[in-house]
Amino acid sequence: MINDYEIKIENGKQVLYLYLNFNYEFSSFNFQNKMIDIKDYIKEFINKNKIAFTGTTVALIASGILIGNINLKDDFRYTYIKNIPFNNQIEIVENIKLNEENDIKINDQNENTNIKEEITNNEKISTNNIDSNQNINNLENNYNQETQYYEEENNQFYVTVNRGNGDVINIELENYLIGVVGAEMPASFNIEALKAQAVIARTYALKSISRNQILTDNESTQSYKDDNELKNLWGNNYYVYYDKIKESVDSTRGMYLTYNGTYIDAVYHSTSNTKTEDSINVWGNYYPYLVSVDSPYDSFNPTYLKTVFISYEELSNKIGMEININTEFNIQGYTSGGRVASILISEKQYTGVEFRSLFKLRSADFEIEKLENGINVTTRGYGHGVGMSQYGANGMAKSGYNFIDILKHYYKGVSITSFK
Repeated sequence: MINDYEIKIENGKQVLYLYLNFNYEFSSFNFQNKMIDIKDYIKEFINKNKIAFTGTTVALIASGILIGNINLKDDFRYTYIKNIPFNNQIEIVENIKLNEENDIKINDQNENTNIKEEITNNEKISTNNIDSNQNINNLENNYNQETQYYEEENNQFYVTVNRGNGDVINIELENYLIGVVGAEMPASFNIEALKAQAVIARTYALKSISRNQILTDNESTQSYKDDNELKNLWGNNYYVYYDKIKESVDSTRGMYLTYNGTYIDAVYHSTSNTKTEDSINVWGNYYPYLVSVDSPYDSFNPTYLKTVFISYEELSNKIGMEININTEFNIQGYTSGGRVASILISEKQYTGVEFRSLFKLRSADFEIEKLENGINVTTRGYGHGVGMSQYGANGMAKSGYNFIDILKHYYKGVSITSFK
């Protein structure tokens, strides 16, 4: 029996990963004698579940291990997988740098961006945004630059962090997470939302470690601030906020998120449009745990709506054709998350994600109003919309939900695992 599936991009092509019940599959099909039956069974599974799979390679995973692959186009041959590195999973990334004063770009893996959002109390909040236009496979070049990662001493895990000032520090994982959560989410948020952020940050760190990815304190991975930086950030609230962040980390010690036994891509964003987005609508990759869910509390963010003006001159320069008051802007459809799927501008068509990236908008959920000298674009929410909404998490927490409720709401089908 096939328990689940996932579509990934390997070498520019789709690969369908099928997660098998090991005992059932191999006792039922007998690989040596019924290979054609297995191939037909997989084709039937694809058709029955209406899987939007355009590739030909299917990877078979049993008990978390890649055991073989099937080419649905050619005659079936069973081989051990050598060309699809399971542990080198594709990292979802985006490169959106907002053109707002005081915006800070962090956790940028495309540069892999976590964009910091200005909120009313001048704290910042990250969005973990991703560029759909980048060739995801190029990310492999960011890995294996050097081996740094973690060691275990007295049941404590240590990580190495390359700091922007040139220092290289070795720090215990849980202490490192205090600096990450303090940098990534406003300390004024509800403690349960901060706990959810701590689990996400730990998951991100552990997955990075497993992939030999260098941890930094800036936009290349997760943001991190040391005590002095947190004191500057929080001022007179330092001791209250530090204790609160430490509590969020300590109370979730060792907890991280997995799906089918592997670390998830722990992406998140600042504010949804009251509904999160399917990952496939943003990056073209399907992740079963990154699907659209309701997030009704986001509209309480004071910066939920924002309108920006774009002149016809700027539009013309970036689109590459003359745009004026007579140009038609036609939104042609919406995604499952309520964001613009595509927009036709005169003769040129863009996805909502492309249009957002091109004009550095806060969200792909937007409306356009034509004016004499340009257009007003009003956006709802902030970020790519995939995974946990931080403002949504805070709203859930204030309404009585705990961090486990929050995480399992935003990441479907995940397990909360612990190495305590």
